[in-house]
Amino acid sequence: MRPTLSVLENIHSSHAFGWTFENFDVFLTGRNGLDRPSLTAKLGPGTRGGWCFELNEWLALALEDAGFTVRRLMARSLMAPDRPRTHQICLVQVGDKVWTADAGFGAQTPRGPMKLEDGFEHSPDGLTYRMLHHPARGPAPFGEPDHWVLTCRWDGDWKDLYQFTLESATRADFATGNHYHLTSPTSTFAETRMATKPVPGGRLTLADHTLKHWRNTPAGEVLEDQQTLETKTQYAEVLAGQFGLALENKAIDRLWTLEPSVSRGNNPL
Repeated sequence: MRPTLSVLENIHSSHAFGWTFENFDVFLTGRNGLDRPSLTAKLGPGTRGGWCFELNEWLALALEDAGFTVRRLMARSLMAPDRPRTHQICLVQVGDKVWTADAGFGAQTPRGPMKLEDGFEHSPDGLTYRMLHHPARGPAPFGEPDHWVLTCRWDGDWKDLYQFTLESATRADFATGNHYHLTSPTSTFAETRMATKPVPGGRLTLADHTLKHWRNTPAGEVLEDQQTLETKTQYAEVLAGQFGLALENKAIDRLWTLEPSVSRGNNPL
């Protein structure tokens, strides 16, 4: 297999559509592993998902196994103000071009790789993403360095998703960000049990007991359908049938009853 753009696109698509983004470990165990054996045990069977540090490391390993040169980067989410750098993405070399690959940004996960080129736009599966380069500003050495921002068409306008520089990150950087999301009460994952997965032409999202189906349009996503899950049985059926998540009954019990996160005193399973 040659490391071509079509191979990159196929691997990216299979990961973005193949694994569910979910944060259940925050409420079930309070721990996860980012090494290949841990990821293989959790993601390999295809019955659990994960978040960026897991999904994008799994993607990076698959790309490296296919012969690509990959650099792992840390990014800062711009979806809320004053967020730490706690998102992992991949930088991938294809010929003389460089692309980003990201299968783990939750509901806004890009459906395809993005060329590292100012103004580059791509509309995989009906959603339009754009890559922007921001030059360095201010006098050295205290000026802001140049950086890149990924944006998405949202409600008829452009919304900034995250920003990053090209500085390589280390395993310790990812372990720190992973620990923050697992344990910090200020993490965006501290309160809501969430699962989200792209489907052709749209996306499914489960937030606690609310299931939403979104449809992609040129102006962004449109809410197609919303329902409240009324029973634990219905909840388990949605997790397994629509998100491909097979969990033990005691895990379903804890998620359904909305017990506190492990970082807030809940005993892990």
